[in-house]
Amino acid sequence: MVVSELTASAVARGAMAADPSNIAQGASAQPTALQNRVASSKSPFVRGGENSLVKWQVLDHDSVERAKRENKLLFLHIGYKACHFCRLMAQESFSNPECAAILNESFVPVIVDREERPDIDTIYMNYVQAVSNVGGWPLNVFVTPDLEPVFGGTYWPGPGTSRRVVADIEDESPDCLTIFKKVRDIWRDQETRCRKEASEVLGQLREFAAEGTLGTRSLSGAHPIATPSWNIPTIPEAAPAAPKDKDAQVSSELDLDQLEEAYTHIAGTFDPVCGGFGLAPKFLTPPKLAFLLRLNTFPSAVQDVVGEAECKYAAEMAVDTLRKIRDGALHDHIGATGFARCSVTPDWSIPNFEKLVVDNALLLSLYLDAWKRAGGKADSEFYDIVLELAEYLSSPPIALPNGGVATSEAADSYMRRGDREMREGAYYLWTRREFDSVVDASGQDKHISQVAAAHWNVQEDGNVDEDHDPNDDFINHNILRIVKSPEELARQFNIPLDTVGQYIQTAKKELKARRERERVRPELDDKVITAWNGLVISSLAQTSSALKAVDPALSNKYLGAAKSGVTFIKTNLWDESSKSLYRVYREGREIEGFADDYTYLIHGLLDLFSATSDETLLQFADDLQKTQNILFQDPDAGAFFSTTSSSPHAILRLKDGMDTSLPSINAVSASNLFRLGALLDDERYSALAKGTVNAFEAEMLQHPWLFPGLLGGVVTARLGFQGEVGDVKYRLEREKA
Repeated sequence: MVVSELTASAVARGAMAADPSNIAQGASAQPTALQNRVASSKSPFVRGGENSLVKWQVLDHDSVERAKRENKLLFLHIGYKACHFCRLMAQESFSNPECAAILNESFVPVIVDREERPDIDTIYMNYVQAVSNVGGWPLNVFVTPDLEPVFGGTYWPGPGTSRRVVADIEDESPDCLTIFKKVRDIWRDQETRCRKEASEVLGQLREFAAEGTLGTRSLSGAHPIATPSWNIPTIPEAAPAAPKDKDAQVSSELDLDQLEEAYTHIAGTFDPVCGGFGLAPKFLTPPKLAFLLRLNTFPSAVQDVVGEAECKYAAEMAVDTLRKIRDGALHDHIGATGFARCSVTPDWSIPNFEKLVVDNALLLSLYLDAWKRAGGKADSEFYDIVLELAEYLSSPPIALPNGGVATSEAADSYMRRGDREMREGAYYLWTRREFDSVVDASGQDKHISQVAAAHWNVQEDGNVDEDHDPNDDFINHNILRIVKSPEELARQFNIPLDTVGQYIQTAKKELKARRERERVRPELDDKVITAWNGLVISSLAQTSSALKAVDPALSNKYLGAAKSGVTFIKTNLWDESSKSLYRVYREGREIEGFADDYTYLIHGLLDLFSATSDETLLQFADDLQKTQNILFQDPDAGAFFSTTSSSPHAILRLKDGMDTSLPSINAVSASNLFRLGALLDDERYSALAKGTVNAFEAEMLQHPWLFPGLLGGVVTARLGFQGEVGDVKYRLEREKA
C-alpha cells in the first residue's frame, strides 16, 4: 500500500529533503493561478492561514473541482484555533518556503476547522486511527479528487527541526517535507494504484460504518508512518455487529447486566494513585465519570445487579478523580479561568493548556453532582469549583456580549506584553524568581512565598522534569498544582491553619494582578457553536436549580445566562420558517446544523425547562426533536446519523454511539426522547428512544464500557424515569391550578 511505501521512505528522509530535483520534477506541471481564499471564511482558525506561504483553499465545490480538473490530490489540514500543535505546524511547516511550494504546486491545500465541520473531521480521523492506531490534531490527510483518503497522520515536524512530541518515536517519524515529496511522487508515478487502494479503504470504512464498528476496527495491511498518539485514545477491536432490532421494546439481550460489566471494566482501568483511567495522555472523560456518579443514584434494581458496594466505589472513583483534576495542573489556580482538556502525564501535572468551553460545561455538571453528593451546602466540598466554573461560563470573555458563548481559549500566548513569539502555556507559567518577587511584593510576611510555593510545588529549577519536556519548552518554569493541603502546610511551617489560608489567598491575589498587568491572555475563538452552547445552557440551568436554596442571587444570575443563550440561538441560529438550526455564528450564521447541534440544544432546553417550567422551552425542544427525526433518523436500522444525507463533501454518513470526551449523540438523543415522551405523554417518542438504544445492541453487548451514556438509556427503558419528569409535571399542574 501507499502507506507502506511512505514508511520505507522514512529511512531516506535526510537525502530526500536535501534533493532539490524533487521540487523541480513537480513544478513544471503546476498551475500559477492558485490564490489564497481563506479570507472568505468566518472561522478564526481558517482565517489564520490568510498570510501563509501556503495558498490555502476552503473546502467547497471550487476546491474539489480544481483537484479534479488538475488531477491533483487535495491536502486536508484539519484543526482548530486553540490547538498548540496546529500553531506549531503553521510555524514550522507551512512557513517553510520549500514545504509551501510543494503544497501549492503539487496539491490543492485545503484548511478545515474541525469545530465547523465535525463530520469531515470524524471521517478522516476514523481513517487515520484505522490505519495507524493514533489520532489527534492537527489531522493531515491526502485525499483523491473524489475525497477518498490516500494517506494521513497528525502532527508532522517541520524540516530541519529537532522537535519531538513523543521522545521514543523521533527516529520513526519523518518530517513533513519528506512526506509531502513522497506523496507527490507516488501520486505522479502510481496514480492508478493510489485510486484503487483509496477506493478499497473507503469500502472497508463504509462496511465498518454500516456494522456500527467504525472507530473500533483496523484496516488490514496498513503500516503507516508512526505518528504521535496525542488526543484520541485507542479503542479495542470489535467483532462485526448483528442485525439491528427495530422493535419498540428494548432488546431482551440488553439488560442491567451490561452495567455490571461496564463497571467492572472501568474499575479495572482506574488509577488509584492519580485518579482517572489508564496512563497518559489522560483525558477528563466526563461521560465515564457521569456514569460512575449515577450508578449510586440509580434505582435499587441496578444496585442489586452491580452490587451496593460496587456502586458506592464507582462514585468514590469519580469523586477521587474530580479531586485530582481540581488539584492538578489542568486547573488554573490563579485566575479561575477553567480547566485544560487533558494531561500529558498520568498525575495531571502537565496540561496541554488549550481550554475548550464544552469541556468546562461538562465539568460543571460533574462537579455539581459531586458537590450535591458532599452535602450541597455553601461549606460542602466542590462548592468553590462549581461557582468558579459557572462564573467562567457566564462571564466575559467566554460569555460574549451578544448572549452566545465562545468556543475556546488557545494553548499558546505571549509571556510578556510586547513579545513577538508565542509559547505554549505562557500565560500560566512561573519561574521561582518571578513567583517570589511577586508574592513578596505584597509587603506582608516574607513566609508567604515559601508557603505558597510549597502549596503549588514551585521549584527553583522548575517543576517539569526533563523526560516530559523533550523540547525544553518549560525549562526553569513551574506549572502550578496543589501538592500540599493547608493542613499539611500548617504542620510543616508550624503556623495556624487560618494563616495558611490567608497566605494562599494573598499569593493568588498578587499573582493574578501581575498576570493581568503584564501578560496577554490566550486568544479567544469567538465563534458560537450551537451544540456547545446547548451544553453550556444545560450546565448553567442545572447550577441555577441547585443553588436556589444556597444563594438565590447567584441562582438567578446563572439562570439569566442560560436564558440569554437560548434567546441568542433562537434569534441568530434558528430558522423559524424551516424549523431548522444553523451550527455556527460569527459575523452572521452559516453551516446547516448537525445532529449534535439539535441533540445538545434539546438537552439544554429540557434542563432549563426543568428549572423554570417555561412551556415555550418545551415547545422549542419538541420542534427541534421533530426536525432532528426528519433530518437524521435512520428509519431502517434505528438511531440517528450525525449528518444529513446531503452533507457537502462527506463521503460517509456515520452514527455516533460510543462516548468519547463528549457524550455520544445517540446517548443524549435517547435521553431527550425518553424525557420528551414522558413530559408530553407521547409514546412515539418513548418508542423512538428504545429504538435508538436497540440500534447499538450488538456493540453494547460486546463492549458495554464504551457506551456508558446509552447504558443510562437501558436503565430508563427497563425501570422508567425516577423523579425528574414527575416532579416537573406535578409543578406544572399546580401552577395551572
